[in-house]
Parts: sequence; structure tokens; C-alpha cells
Amino acid sequence: MKKQIFLFLIVILSLLAAVSCLAAEPRLETVGDGIVLDTQTQLMWQAGKSRKSFTSAEDAKAYVKELKIGGFSDWRIPTLAERWDLVQVFMYKNNGDIEFSKAGSRYWTGETDKGLQPLKLDFSCLCLANEEVDYSTKGYVRAVRGPVIVNK
Repeated sequence: MKKQIFLFLIVILSLLAAVSCLAAEPRLETVGDGIVLDTQTQLMWQAGKSRKSFTSAEDAKAYVKELKIGGFSDWRIPTLAERWDLVQVFMYKNNGDIEFSKAGSRYWTGETDKGLQPLKLDFSCLCLANEEVDYSTKGYVRAVRGPVIVNK
């Protein structure tokens, strides 16, 4: 019995060490000119957000079409999978010293069950990983560039 408890403790300590190692290496880094790079997905994120929120998909698309940051003009609205991934980076504290203003606000998101839609993403209970999606009719844009990630 003591041997089983000892092995159980070794496994738990190993898992805790692995988790702390993962958290020690931030996924996000500032690359300058208002751009944040996710080193795992290689997606570039707009460090800021649109100055105003939009009430139509056409206006949100027009914003990213005209957006020029860091010499890049191929910005787009992120997919739902990309947004969830970004939320999890912050949730698991893999963001390093990067903070996004109004990260908890509603943002335009593509590839949702309702098409292109502004929504707020959150986890209601980390212990169960319950995901919450709060749809809206108005939202900011935080643009992304790189290969499209639809499902993980």
C-alpha cells in the first residue's frame, strides 16, 4: 500500500513539474509595430483592437481589409478555433508579459455555428472546462494573419 501511495505521489509531482515547465515558456511574444506572435501556431495577432465596435459583418470585414500593421495588409478576422486557442493561452498563463486590452470583450469571429458573428468567449468552470459562448450584435475586431486554423 505504501508503495502505491509513493508511486501515486511521484506521478502527481511529475505532472505538476511538467505543467510548470509548460507555463514557463510563454507562447506569445511582441515582434513590434503592434504585432504579437504566437510561437506555437505562428499566427500574428493585432496587439490592439479596433478603436470602435462594429454592428455589421461588412463593416468588420472592411476594417481588416484596410488594416495595415507592421507592413502587412493581409489581416483577417480570426476563426472560432483561433479565438478559443488564444483564450486558453491567457487562461493557462502562457502569455508571458503580453496583455490584450479588453480581452474579455466581444470580438468578431468567423467559422461559428452562426457564421461571422461578434461573440465573447469564456470558461465558466476551469475544473470541467465548460466553454461559454456569448453571441452579440456588436463587437470589436482583433485581427490575425497566418494560415487559417478551423478545428483543433
